[in-house]
Amino acid sequence: MFNIEFNSLAEALLMQSQNGQNHGIYVWSVVLIVTLCISISFIFYKYKIKEISKKIK
Repeated sequence: MFNIEFNSLAEALLMQSQNGQNHGIYVWSVVLIVTLCISISFIFYKYKIKEISKKIK
């Protein structure tokens, strides 16, 4: 269940389960969405902190 070894890039992208279903597109889309949300929030708050620091000075 936790074997994360892939023989090729195609296997890593498809992530085929033992019953033959490919669920890689769903996993990678969730990873992409979470990464984008986190990076957008960091950029947003970096901008907000910069605005507040200008007001303080």
